[in-house]
Amino acid sequence: MALLLAKLVGPTGEVVGVERDPRTIARARNRIAAAGLHNVSFTECDASQVSGGANFDAAVGRHVLLFLPDPVAVLRSLSELVRPGGVLAFQEMDWGLFMTHAHSFPLWSAAASLIDETCRQSGTNFYLAPKLSELFREAGIPAPSIRTDILVGAEEWMPDVLQSIRPQVKRFNLSTESLGDLDTLSQRLRAEVAAAKGHTPLPSVVSAWSRKSATPVCR
Repeated sequence: MALLLAKLVGPTGEVVGVERDPRTIARARNRIAAAGLHNVSFTECDASQVSGGANFDAAVGRHVLLFLPDPVAVLRSLSELVRPGGVLAFQEMDWGLFMTHAHSFPLWSAAASLIDETCRQSGTNFYLAPKLSELFREAGIPAPSIRTDILVGAEEWMPDVLQSIRPQVKRFNLSTESLGDLDTLSQRLRAEVAAAKGHTPLPSVVSAWSRKSATPVCR
């Protein structure tokens, strides 16, 4: 996201990335350096603790709000950093539609259910996307424009996600027995879709964007 925004604002603009994990920041800085960009910096803190005045033209987040215990409070806090007339834009995945699609494929459904339960126990809200408009309004931000994109392809995403959450799966003592050998999971997921002559299930992506009012919004 920081790479994309850096290209959008150009060399005269500035992007400040917010991340609480120092390892993620280190990887991001390496990618920024490799891309030859000089207009990106990173702040190690929680998204609700960014300090400063209303000097930013935009606050943008992708797959951020679903991990937060109080997304409304964070939206409200971030909106205070955006100048009047500036943009707030957030993108989250619609997990509910994905679960419905995955239900047609037993192995995909088992993997999706494991991810769903792991994230539920860790406090992640995978079902937040349809509520983006409501969250914006509760945060005092004008009702946003909404767009939903249906993705296709990307067969490797499910095994990648499962690998990334394996520590949490073990932490919550959840079983992966229904998935079989995780080393061959990717091939078996592909085979299941191919046998059904279907297409790879993927979460839809819901985007919401709005401009900050010049005067306080009444609710």
